[in-house]
Amino acid sequence: MFICGNSFCGGEFACALTPTAVKNINYIELKNGVYDDLYMTKATGFALSHKITEGWTFDTILWAKFNGNTNAGNVDWSTGEVSHLLLKRRLADKFQWNTLAVKEISSIEDFAIYYNDYTNASGATYEYAIVPSLYGLEGIYSSYTADSDFEDLFLIEDGLVYSTDITDCFCDTTRNIPSSTVELLNSRYPVFVRNTVANYDSGTCRGSFVPFEEDECTRDLSKDGDYKRTVYQKNVMDMLTDGLPKILKLPDGRIWLIRTTPSPSDTAEESYNNRYLSFSWVEIGDINSEEDLYYLGLSDVTEEWWNHA
Repeated sequence: MFICGNSFCGGEFACALTPTAVKNINYIELKNGVYDDLYMTKATGFALSHKITEGWTFDTILWAKFNGNTNAGNVDWSTGEVSHLLLKRRLADKFQWNTLAVKEISSIEDFAIYYNDYTNASGATYEYAIVPSLYGLEGIYSSYTADSDFEDLFLIEDGLVYSTDITDCFCDTTRNIPSSTVELLNSRYPVFVRNTVANYDSGTCRGSFVPFEEDECTRDLSKDGDYKRTVYQKNVMDMLTDGLPKILKLPDGRIWLIRTTPSPSDTAEESYNNRYLSFSWVEIGDINSEEDLYYLGLSDVTEEWWNHA
C-alpha cells in the first residue's frame, strides 16, 4: 500500500515487531530462559539489536543486569561511574559551596553517608548538596534547603561537643586591629601607623554547664545532682584548657574558630553549687575557610576537594 509516495513496508522500522501504539506498561515477566539484561527506555528511535550500547540516559526507565540480583535502578551504574561522594553546603543566598565531607565509593553500601554539621550558624538558611564525583569530575547536584536554629552556647572540638543554655547571654567581644599613633614634632595631629593586616575577634564568655538527664532531656539542677555537675564541669574545664582549636557558636548567629586563653575560672553565684565557668578566647581562623578548618584539625577534607573562590 502506498500513501503519498510512502510505503508502510519501506520505512526503517516498518518490520519491527514492537507495536506502534501500546498502553502503559506496569508489569514485566521473564521466564523459561536465561537473560543477560532487561533494558527499557522511553526513546523510540533505536535500532533493534542484541547489544545494549547506550547505557543509562535520561530516557532509561530501568536496566536490570542480573548480576546476582534483580536491581534495575542506576545504583550499579553509579558504583562503576562514581569514585567519591561529596557533601557540600552553602548559604541559601550565596554562590560559593564548601565541601563538608568526602567519601570514597567502592560498593553500593558506601552510598549511605552520615555527617554532623558543626560549622552551621544559628538563624541561617543553608543549602546542602550530595554530589557524585569521578576522580574530580562532578556530577549532578542533589540539594536540600534547611534552616539552622538553636538556643545553646556550643563548644566543639573534633568529636567532642559541650553546650549550655545557662549563660549570661553577653559573650562580649573586641575587634583587634593592631596599630599605633606617632606624634611628630612639626604636626599638631599624630600619624596613624598600622603595619599588619591582622583583624580578628577576642572575647569572654560565661555559662553554667550542666549534664542532661537522658530519659527526660532536662538539666538536673537539684542538690542530688551536685556531684554529676561537678564532674561534668571539670570535664568542660579540661576541654577549655587542652590547647586544641575549637568552634564557639552562639544562639544569636555568631560563630568563630577559637583557642581559649589563660585562665578560665570556676565561680559560684548565690549558692556554692550554682557555678559558672568563665573563659577568654581569641579568634584563630575563618569558620568558612575549608583550608583553616583542615589545618586546625576540624575537617578531614583535603586540598583537592576545596572550593576556591
